[in-house]
Amino acid sequence: MKIKNLLIAAVLAGTTFSAVAAEQQPTGAVKKPAAETLDQLLKLVKENKIKQDNFNKEREARFLRERNNQRALLNAAKDEQRREEARTDRLKAQYEANDKKLAELEEQKFLKAGSLGEMIGVVRQRAGNTASSLKRSMVSAQFPNRHQKLEQLAQAKVFPQIPEIRSLWVEMQNEMTEQGKVVKFKTDIINTEGRKEPRDIVRVGAFNLISSGEYLVFDGEDIKQLTRAPHARFTSLIDDFQGATAGFEALALDPSRGGILTQEVKRESWPERVQNYAGPVGTAIGVVLLVGLLIVVERLITLMALRGKMAAQAKSSTPGNNPLGRIMAVYLANKDDDVENLELKLDEAVLKETPKIETRITIIKVFAAVAPLMGLLGTVTGMIETFQSITLYGTGDPKIMAGGISSALITTVLGIVAALPLILAHSFVSGISKGLVHMLEEQSTGLIAQHQEESGA
Repeated sequence: MKIKNLLIAAVLAGTTFSAVAAEQQPTGAVKKPAAETLDQLLKLVKENKIKQDNFNKEREARFLRERNNQRALLNAAKDEQRREEARTDRLKAQYEANDKKLAELEEQKFLKAGSLGEMIGVVRQRAGNTASSLKRSMVSAQFPNRHQKLEQLAQAKVFPQIPEIRSLWVEMQNEMTEQGKVVKFKTDIINTEGRKEPRDIVRVGAFNLISSGEYLVFDGEDIKQLTRAPHARFTSLIDDFQGATAGFEALALDPSRGGILTQEVKRESWPERVQNYAGPVGTAIGVVLLVGLLIVVERLITLMALRGKMAAQAKSSTPGNNPLGRIMAVYLANKDDDVENLELKLDEAVLKETPKIETRITIIKVFAAVAPLMGLLGTVTGMIETFQSITLYGTGDPKIMAGGISSALITTVLGIVAALPLILAHSFVSGISKGLVHMLEEQSTGLIAQHQEESGA
């Protein structure tokens, strides 16, 4: 029984070792033949036991080696951690010491600087203000990018050096010097089409830039051509100023460095104002003025022609085709009648000619009276539009109300402008017509007196 158990154990051990050996045996290894006898089996068991013991010892030794290596790595890591913690403590202590020392040095710096710190603040503030002023100055159109160094000085975080402070003084002195000069230089401008164009520029101090009979503006970066020329009373002085070689010449200066000039360009001319704000009422006033002037011209031509014919008729005894000639024809046709009858005939002839002479003169007077009333109508409608704008949008933006107020004022002006020439023309034309009627009455009275003298004789 014991032998049987021993054999079973040996077989199991051999099988186990064979399985382990098979795992470790490389692929393609030749298997040993199995035992055929008990002695061979015993021998095989003993050999496998020895191999198993060696294998286990090797595994145990390998495990111990790896454990020792892991322990060494752990110890090395712990040593590194201790060194880093010590280094951290040293750096922290050094940081605190440096921070404390820096605070002490800052305090010493302010104590030693005294009023110098305030002076540096003033220098930086003045550098910033001067840089902004130089950037907008007309002088920078000739000398660009002067402000950049001063902007760096104004934004610097450290104390400025003596050369930097001296550059501030130099730029300020240079600006004052250039503002008193009239200089000619050549550079590119931006024309109304947005393209660069080389020009000869005349800089008048820090006030104006002029070229080729026109004013130019400087926006801090480029010299630009105005969208349109200002009033002729300003531009008419440029050519004489540019052409002068000695002495003094007048020129309109802009002390706002282009601000007033830019606003002046936006000013509307009277035709533009009438076109933009007159409206239907303004158009009607214009029609009234035009028709009235046409009537005035027609009446002047007609009356002047009649006056010339009547003046010539007064020197002739032959009746012609004119009012005075027709009066004389009536006299000649009724010269044999008595004085009363002849007087009635001549008065009737004068009354017949008077309407022809005074025709359409009353219309001129009516137009002269209607024009201001139409202007008043435009004023009322313009104010109504203004109050509607105020109702809808409030009074926050004056430009909203400007349209209605401008329409009201423009129509008032147009009504007065139309009435004045019509009133004067009516007075002139009416005077001529009354003179002609007076001439007819005078000649008629003379003919009656002549007839009475002849009858009495």
